[in-house]
Amino acid sequence: MDFSHQFLLVCTLFILYNLGVIWFVQLVVYPLFAKVGSDDYVNYHRFYSSRIPLPVILPGFACFLLPMVLIFFRPLSIPLWIALANAVCGLVGLVVTVVLEIPRHHRLENGGKQERVISELIRYNWPRTFGITGSAVLTLVMLTLAFSPV
Repeated sequence: MDFSHQFLLVCTLFILYNLGVIWFVQLVVYPLFAKVGSDDYVNYHRFYSSRIPLPVILPGFACFLLPMVLIFFRPLSIPLWIALANAVCGLVGLVVTVVLEIPRHHRLENGGKQERVISELIRYNWPRTFGITGSAVLTLVMLTLAFSPV
């Protein structure tokens, strides 16, 4: 197996891991933010933020950036347009994270419980959730193309 196929397998592992994470975050974690009491909220959010770098943040950013690298290191059997579409999905996730989600997390961590900000966090996370889902589908298509018998 050559480097491009190995790299695609690594990308597949990251995207499928993140697919599970993002749906769990969207359907469970973020809605739970509204259930925490106001008095405990800052401590809760700081605890949450201190625990997510390894299981969420690092794999998440890898999930956003690896599809861009895959454009250049994809197996020859994968059409460029699929790799580009996958990179766009990663870019959507990256932009939503940096522009919309991180600032809202900072507001919650510094300003305490804010129902409007929690609602925005959930609502603005949908494009990221769909971007990662789209990337997962495209990555599985690429995997099929790359490992199908000729």
